[in-house]
Amino acid sequence: MANVVFIEPRGSFNAYGYFRLPLMGSLCLGTILEKAGHEVLILRDSVRSIYDKGKERLHEALMRTDVVAISIMTSTANRAYQIADAIRKVAPRIRIIMGGSHATYMAEEALKHADLVVKGEGEEVILDAVNDINLTGIIQGTQVKDLNTIPFPDFSILGDQDRPPRRTPISTSRGCPYNCVFCSVSSTFGRKYRLRDPENVLEEIDMRVSQGHRNFFFYDDNFGDNRESTKILLDGIARRDLKIQFSAEARTNIVRDEELLKLMSRANCSYVLVGLESINPQTLMSYNKKQTVEDVRRCITRLHEHGMKVHGMFALGSDDDDLNTVSDTVKFCHEMKVDSAQFAILHPLPGSRLYDILDSENRIFTKNWSLYDGTHVVFKPKKMHPLELQEKFFWAWKKFYSLRKKPLQFAICRYIVSKWRKVNKHAIADLKRRFKK
Repeated sequence: MANVVFIEPRGSFNAYGYFRLPLMGSLCLGTILEKAGHEVLILRDSVRSIYDKGKERLHEALMRTDVVAISIMTSTANRAYQIADAIRKVAPRIRIIMGGSHATYMAEEALKHADLVVKGEGEEVILDAVNDINLTGIIQGTQVKDLNTIPFPDFSILGDQDRPPRRTPISTSRGCPYNCVFCSVSSTFGRKYRLRDPENVLEEIDMRVSQGHRNFFFYDDNFGDNRESTKILLDGIARRDLKIQFSAEARTNIVRDEELLKLMSRANCSYVLVGLESINPQTLMSYNKKQTVEDVRRCITRLHEHGMKVHGMFALGSDDDDLNTVSDTVKFCHEMKVDSAQFAILHPLPGSRLYDILDSENRIFTKNWSLYDGTHVVFKPKKMHPLELQEKFFWAWKKFYSLRKKPLQFAICRYIVSKWRKVNKHAIADLKRRFKK
């Protein structure tokens, strides 16, 4: 049996990573391996640094492992490659496996730094990937047809147990039928919405509560999209009187079902993170969101009426956006009393239709993956100068989290923006060199 270390690389700067939640993929795959007899550890680079480039020092756990499995998102790809190359230099005997959304669509690139790259879902192939040392190159994972067969994640394999996640992660579904232009979820997990049985989820929640967990976050991209299954789950939480609270990501259409909203409230849903995306009707159409500005308004209002807070997520910089759109978005958030907002700069992730469109139009001016985190301009907008969009992005954060309206968040926001500017001096200088006004 092998000693396996999963690595979750950090981005160069994560403005949205306060809760530092572990990746569900690492937890599920690691648990499968552990149950098969392997010794497993998950290291989160965002919690404690795995590799110090200046001192050329790797985490000590890497020096005694047989296999390293690295899960890559686009914004963490450069860091992943840096760590993998350092491992190869110091301990070439270690087998390196890469997977995750970025590796799925940039497999040839990832293979330059690994022995094996797994595309797509890895549950069906992870045992072969670890056990068969002769398995190299690029392999395609298969979608898990029955999510109930995946074992409950074992949190004990997370390193740094002294700094546990602030929210307990849980997942009830995979897949997305909506196919938004900027998103790679539907191409990665398919457009068929696959569900765990409500009783299976309730069994996991019961187990977590017995372990002392009380605050949950549902990792589903579209929590509640299957109304009937979600109602059974929520009713089960309420009937068991589990004394938990939870937050979840959902679409605006979740508020069309009054019974579902009441059950969410009864089950103690405290926060709903909603992909509002834009208050520009043309932008919503170009994003293929299948929602209107009126849907956005209704969603915020109805969730508030049922006692749930709203975290509105917006993507700024579409071909239909200009500087006034950004200003109008912040004004809208204040008018609608959005409890918290997340403004991101639109960025073309590999695997999304947006990436293919902008790449074919030669509008992507950098493929420095560290910049693909929603805080950097990486393509040429149509109605804004790149520098204008970059600065207006920061203006949106500071204007929404104003001292008068949100004093605590104001201080946090100013700290994050100040830190971002310090870390990204070279990125801003490069942007100015490329696009002189």
